[in-house]
Amino acid sequence: MKALHVLVIAGALVGTGLALAIGLRSGASTYLPFGFKEPETTIVQETIAQPTIAQETVAQETVAQAQRTTPPVTTASSAAGLALAKHLKSVGAKMYGAYWCPHCHEQLQVFGQKAATQLPYVECADNGKNARPDLCKAAGIEGYPTWKIKGKTYEGTQTLRDLANASSYKGARNF
Repeated sequence: MKALHVLVIAGALVGTGLALAIGLRSGASTYLPFGFKEPETTIVQETIAQPTIAQETVAQETVAQAQRTTPPVTTASSAAGLALAKHLKSVGAKMYGAYWCPHCHEQLQVFGQKAATQLPYVECADNGKNARPDLCKAAGIEGYPTWKIKGKTYEGTQTLRDLANASSYKGARNF
């Protein structure tokens, strides 16, 4: 009798898709307490109901996929870091990266939240927000992040001190 209850409950769960979440599947043996036997017939439901997704949700996901952005920067900027970011922009330096690149996000974290918004950043991923893959290709970018400063190329995450030296930054260096 208990085995029949288990099958009825499993059948109901399969209809809602919950059976997969708790590990029940067709062909699996059912746990039965001592003294009970497995029934000779098994009820198998082959289709699982698919959830209905509102069109608004699909539209929101489509927009999010179309304009992918880097994760938010969570560190605080120092006054010197903010000044360096503005200086890099003023001398025509460029940071080439991709929204999905963990090293690019690490580079932005080094600058901090406010300074990161001032950086001369070029998105190289085709599906990234404000993507400019043409500029990345023209600049010969092969990895991320890559900095172009005063005609020289610097690959990988850079320290603020190294970026200050590469760009001839004369301001405070208490990064």
